Amino acid sequence: MILKEIINKSYYGTIGYISSPEDLIKLERYLLHNIDVLKEYKNIITATNYSDMGLAVKNAELWQKYFPNCIIINLPKNRGHNFGTADLDNALFDYCKKNDIEWLCKSSNDIILFPEVLDNKIEESDFYYLEGIGYGGLVTYEFNIEKILNSYFFPQTNFYFINVSKTDYLNDEKYIDLTYNKIQSISNYNGKIWEYIQDWQCETFLSKCVKRNNLSKYHLLSKKEFIILLDTVRLNNIHDCSHKNIKLKGICHFHNMDEKILKI
Repeated sequence: MILKEIINKSYYGTIGYISSPEDLIKLERYLLHNIDVLKEYKNIITATNYSDMGLAVKNAELWQKYFPNCIIINLPKNRGHNFGTADLDNALFDYCKKNDIEWLCKSSNDIILFPEVLDNKIEESDFYYLEGIGYGGLVTYEFNIEKILNSYFFPQTNFYFINVSKTDYLNDEKYIDLTYNKIQSISNYNGKIWEYIQDWQCETFLSKCVKRNNLSKYHLLSKKEFIILLDTVRLNNIHDCSHKNIKLKGICHFHNMDEKILKI
């Protein structure tokens, strides 16, 4: 089967933070690049938080200009780096649970998709993903490629497909709230929650969801392609596990819009 078969029955759920009118201009550029692929989805769900809720109207107008029936979710509060992402991810996931939406393609506003993504060959599964690994992950595994291939699982949260109907929840809201309250008392908090609380990463929460619900999983990269990616991470000393500006199987986390794209 090909990925288009999953795309055609999925809702595309994308998250983002809008800090200024300029962000909306950038968002439209992303949207226009993706529009042909996005039309292949059943519908679009956006979950967004803002520096100023006055931007929410303009954001809705932008999405509805191209997708009049898309679903708009606005979060009035942004709890900052990591926590804000976890809240937005939950907003998408919970909407799907409440509305009996079977398949969610979870994405982010700075992901760009190329037409070839539709033709990616896949096997039947409950969860399709891209592995997230940076230089630090290679160090932890002592650069042992076979060990990484056989036991590493740290799925990126900015693009994946999940059969929501086979899951219970994504991020534990009580735990998120508890840890958010905890960091309020930390002086000079640096915004890197994982440096204060072990395993506090959205990727870890996602992997726990997959494991807890016994979902079958399928890595969108072949073994050969993943090894090439690992070599690229090692040779270029890439520490960011979200692989910014690296094109993988027609998918690119195009975070740095003015920089070149590296194709794997």
